[in-house]
Amino acid sequence: MSDYPTFEKLERDPMHERVYRALRTAIFTASFKPGQKLTVRAISDAFEVSTMPVRAALTRLVAEKVVVAQANGTVIIPLLTRAMFEELVGLRILLEGVAAQRAAGLITPAELEEVETQAQVISAATQNNDAKAYLEGNFRLKFAVFRAARSPALEDLIERVWLQVSPFMSFYIEDVGGQADTDRHHQLVDALRRGDGEAARVAMQSDILGGAEFIRKFASFEDSEIPAQAAVADPAPVKRRGRSGAKTDAL
Repeated sequence: MSDYPTFEKLERDPMHERVYRALRTAIFTASFKPGQKLTVRAISDAFEVSTMPVRAALTRLVAEKVVVAQANGTVIIPLLTRAMFEELVGLRILLEGVAAQRAAGLITPAELEEVETQAQVISAATQNNDAKAYLEGNFRLKFAVFRAARSPALEDLIERVWLQVSPFMSFYIEDVGGQADTDRHHQLVDALRRGDGEAARVAMQSDILGGAEFIRKFASFEDSEIPAQAAVADPAPVKRRGRSGAKTDAL
């Protein structure tokens, strides 16, 4: 007989956890811009939830230094100095290069198919100048590779870097079609298919370098003048999925 009392079964995925994950995904896919304000009311309206889980999720993101709480209580996506951006790019090159190299020897046929699918999505997005599809496809492709590396510790480190740098990928919207000249996604797919770790590492790192060079041309940093479009009052719209019981599907 157990020495513990009988507890009620805990609800899976509490609302604040779902809001937290949804906000992280939005940051990963550059749905928010550097310097953008995240208001509790706007986010709760977008998700059709009360303000409590939103406050809890934002508090957690502040503690993780993903977002910044200013003295007046406003929460924003942080700006980066040029030096901070370059440091994060260097970390991406190192960590994601290792992940791609590992993945080449471990990736399954199903995982490779997912990477190939997202590479096609990205190619179509560049042809159609579709920034949203491009950013989502880039996120899904890269993280499919990271998962294939079979290293939770490495993936966690990469996530931490991405949460800081990915809002700057929102500047790809300036010329998504121009990414076709710098993307190395198909070279990465070919290397993974051959099981060539070195070629996969080089393709991943070249892709990161090309994207960083593009961002340098268009981005505004903390130590430079910030254009008006970089400071947006409300978060990007989030698809609504209905009320009451349908809230869980939206997150």
